[in-house]
Amino acid sequence: MIVNSEALFETKPLVTVKGTRDGLLFLLDEQSDLDALCAYVSDLLSGQSGKVFDGPMVEIVVDYGRRQLTPPDCKRLLSLFLDRENFVLKTWGGRTDARQSLFYRNRAVRGQTIYHGMVRAGEPLSFDGDVVIIGDVNPSAHVRATGDIYVFGRLLGIAHAGFDGDANSIIAATEFAPMQLRINDTVSRAPKAQQQPLHAFMEFAYLENGHLAVSQMKYFTQWEKARNRASDTMQKGSRA
Repeated sequence: MIVNSEALFETKPLVTVKGTRDGLLFLLDEQSDLDALCAYVSDLLSGQSGKVFDGPMVEIVVDYGRRQLTPPDCKRLLSLFLDRENFVLKTWGGRTDARQSLFYRNRAVRGQTIYHGMVRAGEPLSFDGDVVIIGDVNPSAHVRATGDIYVFGRLLGIAHAGFDGDANSIIAATEFAPMQLRINDTVSRAPKAQQQPLHAFMEFAYLENGHLAVSQMKYFTQWEKARNRASDTMQKGSRA
């Protein structure tokens, strides 16, 4: 069962700001209430934190993802960015090229962490890039990574891959019985049989057409090749 929203341990900011070669990329939360998002943007740009954006003219890209905006909503939200005199709007839209090129570029250069040891119940761990955990992830433990998560042991807790926006990330484990899976913003609970969690071995979870799917690891090489081809195609398109 796919769950659209779920309370997690972390509080995700409503706006993520990334520096790019050409200026600034603003990634807006796709699911938050519009009033809350506008208040957050207003405080970010005009409040105490707004001083960090002072300076010379800078090109900006504003990406609102899959959020559905009416013309009045667009005007209301966009005006908050245009009120800053040193902001030059380059792109406004959902799933912009700037977002895609940023994430695919990060995939090419992101690092990998090797974590030895058990992740204890209730323990939160966060990693930049891919993480390989050699040990068990116990129930209610929470592991998240901006890239892939590989568990050489039992995955019994919560795993969140691609939390910084990479929908191509995966979650894999030797023994696959998670409390909850999340890739980017898509959340799923593990299936159950007779009210008991199913235990599967050598499986990985990934997103397919916006839904979370699980396959056996013997198919991973074929899937990884397809992922790399898609990444190469995207990078060539962004350079064209």
